[in-house]
Parts: sequence; C-alpha cells; structure tokens
Amino acid sequence: MDLFGLKSHDEQHEQTELTLQRLAEQVGQLSIDLGQTRTDMRRVYLMVQGKVDSADLDPALVAANDALGRARVRLTALQAAADEQWNALSTEFDTALAEASAQAKGLPAEE
Repeated sequence: MDLFGLKSHDEQHEQTELTLQRLAEQVGQLSIDLGQTRTDMRRVYLMVQGKVDSADLDPALVAANDALGRARVRLTALQAAADEQWNALSTEFDTALAEASAQAKGLPAEE
C-alpha cells in the first residue's frame, strides 16, 4: 500500500542513483581516455619536436594559419566594438526606462 506516494518516490530515487552512478563511471572513463590522449599527444610532440621545418609544411596550411591569425585580430577588434555599442545601448535603455518610470509616477492613479 502506497499511502503517500513514497513507493514511487523511492523508485525514482533509486533510478536517479543508478543514473548518477553510470554518469560517474562515464566521467571516470573519460578522464582515463583524456589522460591517455594527452600521453599520446605528448609522445608525438616529442617525436616531431625540431624535426619539422616550416619549409616542409604545405603552403596552403601556412596560408590558412596566416589567415587565422588575421581573423583573430579582426575578431578582437569586433568584440571591442560590440562591447562599446552594447554599453551605449544599455545606457540609452536605462535612461529611457528611468524617464518612463518618472512619467508613470506623475500620472494620476486610477480609482
């Protein structure tokens, strides 16, 4: 007999615990995988370190890297401009809201 719905609550609690346990196991496995990946990347880095000359790289890769650098500079400038515009817009909105609030306070109350 489930007088207060406790049985269904216990079932939900058990299901939630199982889900949480599975998630914890997955996070643990992902941590292990991440550690292995980092180890592999470090091993490759040490193998390649100093052995690749810029002349050996594909010219398209070099051009893409240069374009990416220029894009990053442009993105930084655009972010600064967007922040500036947002600040101006926010100030104008705050002023308009304050004016509207002041006008609303001056209106006669409805009875």
